[in-house]
Amino acid sequence: MHHLFRDDPDLVRRALKVCLDEDFPQFNSVVVIDSDLTEIKTITREVDTALLVETDLGPEILVIEPQSKPPTQDKKRAWHWYLSYLEAYYKAPATLIILTADRAAAAACRRPITLGPERRPSATVHPLIIGPDNAPFITDSIVAGEDVMLAVLAALAHRLNPAINTALDALAGALHSIDIESAKFFAEYVVVGLGEGGAYDHWKGIIMTMTYPFASKLREELMQKGRVEGRAEGLAQALLMVLTDHNVALSSEERTRIEACQDELLLSTWLHRASYATTAADVFEARKD
Repeated sequence: MHHLFRDDPDLVRRALKVCLDEDFPQFNSVVVIDSDLTEIKTITREVDTALLVETDLGPEILVIEPQSKPPTQDKKRAWHWYLSYLEAYYKAPATLIILTADRAAAAACRRPITLGPERRPSATVHPLIIGPDNAPFITDSIVAGEDVMLAVLAALAHRLNPAINTALDALAGALHSIDIESAKFFAEYVVVGLGEGGAYDHWKGIIMTMTYPFASKLREELMQKGRVEGRAEGLAQALLMVLTDHNVALSSEERTRIEACQDELLLSTWLHRASYATTAADVFEARKD
């Protein structure tokens, strides 16, 4: 979700207004900050998206992080580190914005995020949260068409909503009303952002069946991906059958490794090795002659 703000930084301001009634000042300029916050070579920390925005009130830094579940204490410490480092480096105030589709994560992140002992926190962060409990649930294609990027963000924020298909239908209708390249761009965002599950399957069904011009190329890409995944799945099943016939025992991790593999060349190599394999190691490791 955070990549949306790289392509349309002003979406931050609009989303905060719609979701939180937060009047963030207009942006006069925006720079995408290098997301590598590494300072010591042995410690690497990378923020998902960081924007340096220039407003009438001066420069500000926006740290934008997606969160799929309630944050661990380590994650909270990392957020403190991001803000402190960026403020120190750029000499500008920093704000943490958290994006989530999970209500439990939204609730947890709204509580003050503190460092130090509970009896006396030494630092406190109050993030701004955009999630399923404050993002608009847009089910009208005309409303979605008024700000398509915001509609994409809203749909992804509600991707766990049982009624998400109605929002996806409205979004598809809105994409039909804009230029083809932009529509394809937004549609691909949704494909990636939905992840796996019923919402993704519904959106894929829309792309595979709609007659809108923007869908044709994306449909070809999805079909090609399906063909590749189908071939890989067939090789994996053949490999498992051969190993079963040869009484080669597999651990659950080894079976999962085979079933999850999408590399056809590697699967073909494993299948060849299975012809003489007596152990799982014979399959995964090249024979030393």
